[in-house]
Amino acid sequence: MNRRIFLRGVAGASLAAPFLSSLHEKPARGAAGDPIKRLVIFYTHNGCLTNRWFPTKVDGALTADDLATTTLAPLKDMTSKLLIPRGFTAMNGYGTNQTIDPHDQAMGSKLTCALINDDTQRYATAPSLDHVIAKQINPNAVDPLVIAIGSSSTNIKEVLSFSDAGTAFPATTNPTTLYNALTGVFGTVTPSAPTPTTEADYHVMRGQSIIDLVRGDLSRYQALKMSTNDQGRIKDWLDLLRDVESTVTPAACNADAAAMLGVTADTVKAAGTGGFGASLGTAMTTGFDLMMKLVALNMICDQNRSIVMTTPGFVTFNWDNIVHDKDHHGLSHRNGSVAVGGTCYAGVLDCIAQIDGFYAGKYAKLVALLDSIQEGDVKLLDNTATMWLPELSDGNAHNLNNLPIVIAGSAGGYLKTGAIVNVDTKAPDNGNSEGDCADGDTSVGFSTGSNGGKFPINKLYVTLMNAVGCTDAGGKVTKFGQFDSAKTDAGITNPGEIASLVAAG
Repeated sequence: MNRRIFLRGVAGASLAAPFLSSLHEKPARGAAGDPIKRLVIFYTHNGCLTNRWFPTKVDGALTADDLATTTLAPLKDMTSKLLIPRGFTAMNGYGTNQTIDPHDQAMGSKLTCALINDDTQRYATAPSLDHVIAKQINPNAVDPLVIAIGSSSTNIKEVLSFSDAGTAFPATTNPTTLYNALTGVFGTVTPSAPTPTTEADYHVMRGQSIIDLVRGDLSRYQALKMSTNDQGRIKDWLDLLRDVESTVTPAACNADAAAMLGVTADTVKAAGTGGFGASLGTAMTTGFDLMMKLVALNMICDQNRSIVMTTPGFVTFNWDNIVHDKDHHGLSHRNGSVAVGGTCYAGVLDCIAQIDGFYAGKYAKLVALLDSIQEGDVKLLDNTATMWLPELSDGNAHNLNNLPIVIAGSAGGYLKTGAIVNVDTKAPDNGNSEGDCADGDTSVGFSTGSNGGKFPINKLYVTLMNAVGCTDAGGKVTKFGQFDSAKTDAGITNPGEIASLVAAG
C-alpha cells in the first residue's frame, strides 16, 4: 500500500477510530512503536597503523580532542554518537587454533568465530553473524545485504559472509543491481513530479508517522475526561494504527527521496559496474560513495536490516590524490610484496597512513549520511549500529589482538555512545606499528605490542545481536560461535553480553 495515499485519508478519520466497536477487542501489542534496528558492518583488510588509529585514552568519555590527531579524526565532530570498544581479539589467530594462513583464518573466522576447513577453499565451518542476525530481524528473514567495493570473489581471502558451513555468500558489486532492486519497491513519485504541497505530504517526506500527523489533536483528545474503558480503546486503536503503519511503504521510499540522496539512473550509471582493472578507480571513488547512498536508501525502504560492506584487500591505490605503485597487501607487509620480512619499502608508513585515512574518510562519510536522515524523532544512525571492523590489527604482524573497532549509533538506545570502553582486564596498548621502517631502520620486523587486547570478540557480537533485537528461546542471546578461547573443544567458556557496552537504564 502506498503510504502517501493512506495518509491523505487517515487524518480525518483517525479520531473517530477508537469508537468503532470492533477495535477495542484487539489485544494490545506489547512492543508497539519499537524502532527498526539494524547492523551495518564496514569491513577493511590488512590492518592499519594501530598507534595512529587509536586514541591515547583507553577508557572513559570520548571527546573531539581524543580523535583530533588520530586516524579517526574525520569522526571528531560525531563523538557523542561513537563507541570505541577496546581490548577485543578474534580467536582464530595464526598458530593459536589453526596454522593454515593468517588471512584465510582471519576472513573465514571473523564473522563466524569458527574454524575454517583445511582444504583448497578454506571456507568457514559455520554461518556468519550477518546471516544469523538476518534470519531473526530481516523482513521475511531474507538474506543479508552483502556489498563488495570492486570485484566480487569466491577466494577465501576476499569472502567474509557465509550462509552456512562451507557455503560462501556472494557479494553484490554493481550499483545498478542494488538500484534496480530498490526501484521495484518505490512508490509512484518520480524525480520529475511536482514538489508535494499538502501538509500530509510534507510530513511524509520528513519520514514522520501517521500518528505524527494527528499528535496535537490526539493529545487534546486524550486530556478529556473519559472512562477507563474509553482510554483502553484509545490505546488499542493506537496499537492498531501502528500495526497498519508497519505494513505501509516507508515515507521516504520513493524516487524523490532517492534523488535527494543523489541516487538517480544517471548517477548510478556514472558509478560504473564495479570490478578491477580500468574501472577500479571509479568503483573506489564515485562507486564507493554511491554504494553508501544505496545502503542508506535500502535502510529507508526497510529492505534489509543486516548489511555488510567490504573493501578489496589486494589493490594498488591510484585515486583521491593517492599514487602508489605497490598494492595494499604488499605495503602492509612493509616490503611491498607477499613476502614476510626483508627490507622496508621506501615511504611505506606514509603509504599505509594514506590508505588508513582514505577508509576513515569513507566510514565517516557513511556515518554522517546516516545521521543526516530523519527517522521519526531521531536519525537513521541512532537506530543502527554501524561498525568499522578490520581483518587484522597490524597488517605486518597479522595479529588479531587489540582490534581497532569503532561503532557509530546506539541501535535504538541500546548501546553506550560517546565513550571509549576497555573490556579487557588489562589496559590494551596502541601497538607499535611504526617501530620498524622508521628512523633509518630498514629491517622489517613485528614490533606491534601485545599487552592486553585478548578479550573474545564473541561477546561483542552477542551484545550487538541483543542490541538489534535478536533473541534466544525468547530471552537474551548469550552465545555466538563455536569457541571463544585457544581451546576449540571447550566451546563457549564466557557467555553473555558485555554490560559496560550497554547504555545505562
